[in-house]
Amino acid sequence: MPQKTTSRTAPVFAAGLVLVLSAACGSARATLLLPSDSLDANFNSDVPACHRYDTLQPQGTTNPAISTCDTVSPELGKFRSELAENGWLIQGGVFGGGTFDMLNHGARPQLYIGQDPTYRANTYINVTYDLSRIGFAGASLFVFNANVQAFSYKGENPTGFAINSLYINQRFYDGRLQVQYGYDEIGNQFYGFSLGTSSTASPAGVGSSIPYEVGFIFNKTAPEINVRLASPSKHFYERFGVTRSVDPDGPQADWDANNFWGLKWHIPNAKALYINELGYTNDAAPQQKMMWIRQGVIYNESRFPDFHGGYANNNYAYYLVGDYQLVQTDNAQPFRGFYINAKADYAPPDRNVYAGDVGATLYVLGPFERPNDAFALSYTFNRLSKSFEHLQQANGFSAVDFSRNYALSYVYRVRRGVYFSNQLSYTVNPIPTPKQPASLTWMTSLSMSY
Repeated sequence: MPQKTTSRTAPVFAAGLVLVLSAACGSARATLLLPSDSLDANFNSDVPACHRYDTLQPQGTTNPAISTCDTVSPELGKFRSELAENGWLIQGGVFGGGTFDMLNHGARPQLYIGQDPTYRANTYINVTYDLSRIGFAGASLFVFNANVQAFSYKGENPTGFAINSLYINQRFYDGRLQVQYGYDEIGNQFYGFSLGTSSTASPAGVGSSIPYEVGFIFNKTAPEINVRLASPSKHFYERFGVTRSVDPDGPQADWDANNFWGLKWHIPNAKALYINELGYTNDAAPQQKMMWIRQGVIYNESRFPDFHGGYANNNYAYYLVGDYQLVQTDNAQPFRGFYINAKADYAPPDRNVYAGDVGATLYVLGPFERPNDAFALSYTFNRLSKSFEHLQQANGFSAVDFSRNYALSYVYRVRRGVYFSNQLSYTVNPIPTPKQPASLTWMTSLSMSY
């Protein structure tokens, strides 16, 4: 096998490692569904103003924004109120953090996140507009999200400006039918990559590199459409989406091939990616425990390097993920309690370095009489491709066929809108190749939402 096949594959599993180590990139569920097909109908004077603003937040995403009630300044003077009266909502935030290997495994060049002290920063803005005000049918929102990100380790993510979302979301029949079209990261709409009730106050938990390795785009955005159908009870749902795959050469190649805005329709070598998800969801309520079970199939039409030689004409993956609230600890705030998350993922080992994984996370929302904090203890086992291992060995490199990760994390609410997160993670075989000693990494971050 030519060496360039290995180099084409390396960015994919390196980017996937980001998901395994940091995991907190979304929310386990989107709980806010409007009871009407009109957004204006939800501006009830009996509801606190900041909660009324939340009806203008993006709906249906597994990455819900933090409530405006929990931002540094819920009203932003009178600015938030004036915007909402005209159908607009603007939220944003800043984030900074680092990852450090406590066992001092520094190397040149750096091979994984935290091997040398690794830093990252991000500032972002979310803008939504109620399109029903200008004649769109149903509860319709225009959604825009953009950020500027910076990473000290180039293998973690590209650095620069990106538009992450630019789409229209429409909901009909009391939210049982949802149609979304435009530009977005498909991982915001499927799987559920982290835990909790918002993307900001989410502990690190069970993440998987496989959906990203198989073609989920991140960093910038891609054209996509997805449709969600729910049963009359809204518990059972079917969701189908189509988007452009990430460039099989990896996220940096995809970033470089895109334009500054991240809105390029076509990227060389990147074809259509399809995903279908079936699920059952039940939100936490008094005397009702939260449950969310979903299984999905991903199919990518792009060509991927085959470790046996040449190229495979497609790529695919399967996943099964579930969250269940074991114990409710506060009837007045039913989301608080002990939860379990479990997952299993599979991808064909002839074209994917990470070929399978299983994991479980025990997490607590609102521990220690602190309703806005979160705690998690997780374990993940990754089965790596033996075909890739043999290819690396044939080329004179050491390689491994598994990795294990143990993680302990805590999210501390410093004050309204400010969260301090820490995670200690022990990983056996932190990268597939070359073989490295076990790592003990500490990841810390501070975020502020406005």
